Amino acid sequence: METKTWILILRWVNIVAAVVIGAMGIYQLVTFQMFTHFHFYEIWSIFTPIYSLIFCGLLLAIEFKKDFIADQFQFMMTCFGRGIFYIFLGSVVSYQPTGKSSSQQVAGWIWGLTLWLVGIFYVVIHFVGPKSATAGLKDAISTEYGTA
Repeated sequence: METKTWILILRWVNIVAAVVIGAMGIYQLVTFQMFTHFHFYEIWSIFTPIYSLIFCGLLLAIEFKKDFIADQFQFMMTCFGRGIFYIFLGSVVSYQPTGKSSSQQVAGWIWGLTLWLVGIFYVVIHFVGPKSATAGLKDAISTEYGTA
């Protein structure tokens, strides 16, 4: 597959990931799921939807190449930084404060696993040597996002 095709696929993966993360955060805020079966030891469940919305905005800003992202979040301009960020996001969305609804917990785990796989893909791209078949993809991603 051509390098430009891979870049387009990764761009759409990033946009879809951002939209789904944002939709999960909005759904949790609108339905007040963090307050169902609320216990004091689960105080962090209040922040999960808010973090989801913040990370959604960050991912969308990266894809639409906002200048402040290149200045303030330089780790997102490399394959390794973006991969670690996706692995972190997979961990955040895996925990869904949904009370006793097991179908929504399963959806959170499935989406978390998907984000982990995307993150691992980015990290592998970072560590693949320049003599491999994916060196062009690594260079194209670095060029596309403005840094080497």
